[in-house]
Amino acid sequence: MSRRALNVWLLLLAIGLGSYAAWQWQRNRVPPAEPAQRSDYILRDFELSALGDDGLESFTVTAPYLERDPAGESLSIRQPRFGFPSRDGYWTARADNAWVSPGAEEVRLVEGVSLVGPADRSGQRTRFSTRTLSVFPDTHRASSEERVTITQGNSSFAGTGLRVEMDNKRFQLLNDIKGHLCATPASC
Repeated sequence: MSRRALNVWLLLLAIGLGSYAAWQWQRNRVPPAEPAQRSDYILRDFELSALGDDGLESFTVTAPYLERDPAGESLSIRQPRFGFPSRDGYWTARADNAWVSPGAEEVRLVEGVSLVGPADRSGQRTRFSTRTLSVFPDTHRASSEERVTITQGNSSFAGTGLRVEMDNKRFQLLNDIKGHLCATPASC
């Protein structure tokens, strides 16, 4: 065999081995990660009113940013301001973030939560402050498992765990309750 034929044969062998190695490498390569799922839609600087199954207002929210998750169809909201109607007026709520379940049965407020009830006969409002709070607009209830501070006028209470009946303006602290009740400003 001549030197020229040997060089051609070695060149073909090198090309064949290189192609085989590239094919094997491509076959064993890990598939690329799926791209992050994009939102169905995003709203900026908006006001939204959600209606219940009965066609009545369930809640109203204004916020600078809303994003809908396409898989779970839930909503993530930044810096929301909610209004929840009840028999005696609106309960207002603020938080750093909120999550709304797909059917809007639950509104979960997260970080820096403040819930304020409608004014009573004397004009005072009950204020609830906590880290997380779940509001159930259809049943007019709210609850938290976190530490909650409640103020009304000069009275204040704190406890862990909360249940609120928004239509009746009733609330219940569940554990580690401390506070003081002032029947009149002079008694405090």
